[in-house]
Amino acid sequence: MEYFIGFMMIGLFLLIGSTLFSKGKKKSLRNDPIPEQLGLQVVEGIPIVKKLNQSLPNFYIDNVKNRVLQSHPKWKDHEFDWGMFELKRYFLMNSLLKTVPMFSHHVDEIWHEMLMFTRDYEKFSKDFYNDTLHHTPNMDSTPIPGERAFFDWVYISLFEVTTNSRAIWGSFLQNPIKREILDDFVLLPEEELLSKYFRKNEDWLDVKRYLIRKMKSEIHEAKQQYTDSKEFAPYPSTSNAHMYSLAAGAAVYYSFYDEEEFHEQMSEVVPEEYQKAAPFGGGSSCSGFACSSDSHDSGGGGDSGGSSCSSCGGGCSS
Repeated sequence: MEYFIGFMMIGLFLLIGSTLFSKGKKKSLRNDPIPEQLGLQVVEGIPIVKKLNQSLPNFYIDNVKNRVLQSHPKWKDHEFDWGMFELKRYFLMNSLLKTVPMFSHHVDEIWHEMLMFTRDYEKFSKDFYNDTLHHTPNMDSTPIPGERAFFDWVYISLFEVTTNSRAIWGSFLQNPIKREILDDFVLLPEEELLSKYFRKNEDWLDVKRYLIRKMKSEIHEAKQQYTDSKEFAPYPSTSNAHMYSLAAGAAVYYSFYDEEEFHEQMSEVVPEEYQKAAPFGGGSSCSGFACSSDSHDSGGGGDSGGSSCSSCGGGCSS
C-alpha cells in the first residue's frame, strides 16, 4: 500500500512538473505561406504596400535577417520572415496613425536590429514617411488596454489575421475600446478626426477616411442594434475575414454598452481558439513619431496625439 501511494505521488509530481513546463514553453511559429500584399484587405491601401516595399530594399532586409539570426540562434528562417512581415504591417499602420504602440517583442526585436544599420534605416524612414520613425525604449509598465483595443480594431480593419498574427501580437479584441475614442468618433467630423488621430499630411487620405467612416458606421450600427434590442449571434462557421469583421462590430458594440462584461460577451462572438493565442515572445519597447515629442499625454493608438510608447503584450504609455 505504501509502495502504491509513493508511486502515485511520484506520478503526480511528474504531471505537475510537465504541466508547469508546458505552460512556460513558447510555441514556434508555423511555417505557413506569407500572404501577398501584406494581406491587406483595403484595395486603396495597395499603393502604400508598394511604396513600403520600394523603401525597404532586399539587401537591407537580408542584412537585418543575418544580424537577427546571429543574435537569436534559436530562431528559424520563417520565424524571422513572419516577424518582418508583421513589422511591415506595423510600419504601414504608422504611415496612417499619429502614434502606434508596439505590442510584440518578436516584432520589436527585428525593428531594433534595423536601427543598427543607421544610414539604411534613416533612408528607409525618409523615403517612406518623409520623416523619421523613432524607436524610444520605455521603462513604464503601466498597462494601456484601451490603446491596445484601438490598435486591434485598426489592425483587423486593415489586415487578414492569421494564426501566426495571433501568436506574434497575442489574441485580439481582449479589451474594450476607450470610451474617449468612441465618443470622438461619434462627435467629431472627419477633418477633426484626421487631425487628432492620423498623421498630418495628405498621404493615403482615402485609407484614413476609410477607417474613420468604418468606425462611424460600426458605432451607428451598434446604436441601432441597441435600440432594436438585438444581440450578436455566435460566430458562424465561415471565413476568418468574416469572423473578424463581425468581431470588430461586436467590439464596438460591447465597448459602448457592456464594458464591464466585455470579455465575457466577446467570448460568445469569437471562437475560443481565437482567444487563446500561444505567444511566440514577450518583452518590450516603444514606438511612433510622437515618442520623440515633448508631450507627456498618454496618447497610444492616436488617442491624444501625445507621446505613446508601449511594451509588448500588455502595453504601456509614457
